[in-house]
Amino acid sequence: MSVVRLVCWKEDLARERARVLEKAGLAVDASPLNPWLIGELRANPAAAVLIDLDRLPSHGREVAVSLRNSKSTRHIPIVFAGGLEEKVGRIRQELPDAFFTDWTKVVPVLRKALKSAHAEPVQPIAHMDRYAGSSLVKKLGFKPKMKAALLGAPESFGETLGELPEGVDLQNKLTSFTTMALWFVRSRRELETETEFLSARLPEGASVWIIHPKKTGRYRVDFNQNDVRAAGLAAGLVDYKVCAVDKDWSGLKFARRKV
Repeated sequence: MSVVRLVCWKEDLARERARVLEKAGLAVDASPLNPWLIGELRANPAAAVLIDLDRLPSHGREVAVSLRNSKSTRHIPIVFAGGLEEKVGRIRQELPDAFFTDWTKVVPVLRKALKSAHAEPVQPIAHMDRYAGSSLVKKLGFKPKMKAALLGAPESFGETLGELPEGVDLQNKLTSFTTMALWFVRSRRELETETEFLSARLPEGASVWIIHPKKTGRYRVDFNQNDVRAAGLAAGLVDYKVCAVDKDWSGLKFARRKV
């Protein structure tokens, strides 16, 4: 039987969604999500991928973009369900040949998707390419009068950043006024022992870039971007943006998970 992979960010809701689909006679994989989801789908492609847009629509969009930009998963039908119309509309513009529905009509739409296969599926612009040519300050999200904490940054990082927006205050520690932190991590041990502490001290509404050495850079480390994502998720954070800082460093941007 063809298996539908359900991408839903709340495990209890995923189980509930899966029960409805299974009752309608569909085979569903609603197992907990992990940072290696795309790799799993490359190894064992699903018959269709159903993405819940009611929570973390930006994450759902990135999953779809990653699927379409991989040769081995490009032809998997994608169905988006739920979500606010303004955010769904933006995704629809990028992926016009995907299927969009609300949860009350998801079963017939899924059945239709399972019978379809696009000869030339739309390939949206990958996340990193969208920011090509933008300044690092813009890519990181610096705004006027922002209070930003640089934690463990290399001495030359100020030069790498270049000109900042008016009124930006760079600090060397987290405070209750911090709106964005940039944390440079250099070892797996540091990542595993400090991420939860950082998450607990992050002010409400603030974001944090966890910046780590690239595999292709000059630093040799015992962890990678998947480990950074896993550590953030375990500490109650969710990632929603990626950025190449320079030839040696890359970063994932996190915010505290909404409950």
